[in-house]
Amino acid sequence: MTLVKICGLTRLEDALVAAEAGADMLGFILAPVSKRYVPPHQLRPIVERIKATFGSQAPLCVGVFVTPADIDADCQASGVDVAQVVGMSSRDELSGVQAHAYLCTRPETAEQALIEAAALQQPDLPLPLPTLQLDGFHPNLYGGTGHTQSLEVMQAVARYTPRLMLAGGLTPDNVAHFVREVQPWAVDVASGTEASVGIKDPQKVRAFIEAAKGVNL
Repeated sequence: MTLVKICGLTRLEDALVAAEAGADMLGFILAPVSKRYVPPHQLRPIVERIKATFGSQAPLCVGVFVTPADIDADCQASGVDVAQVVGMSSRDELSGVQAHAYLCTRPETAEQALIEAAALQQPDLPLPLPTLQLDGFHPNLYGGTGHTQSLEVMQAVARYTPRLMLAGGLTPDNVAHFVREVQPWAVDVASGTEASVGIKDPQKVRAFIEAAKGVNL
């Protein structure tokens, strides 16, 4: 079954809805450049409440970073379990990071996608972490754009990447299609489940999770 990450969360009530609906991961933006940014000291009570409420069944809490960033300090301050990092050109750049972290690529072409996938994926990362995230391309923004990669790029990266997390332009209406066509290990959504920027629509969250997990591969 495809795993689901609900990202761009800014409020406890939205995080609780996503967790109760069956999300496997909850994503919080720890990058001040984002309109969905949550400072570490504000995020920590949300993460603590999720872990206290769901215990051993709690979704993985992911802090999303855009480099340069103080990843270890912000992970510790916020209490997130793992980091998702955008903006690195090689996995070697993570050598000084102590936190578990996976990288994200936003290629413009299929050729660039394969080059970046080879440079950024980390097959040795332990479960339940993806080895790489593939997001939609945008020349200026780092995520949450609603831009979808071409199916050609998605399928090219998926063929060569174990445990690929697919993001970018996914919605409750199209996620089942992309799960069938690409067969990613996990899918990630931010804008596709929002009522407004940073505020989730509970019906969209539940519908997205149901649609993604309802595909039989």
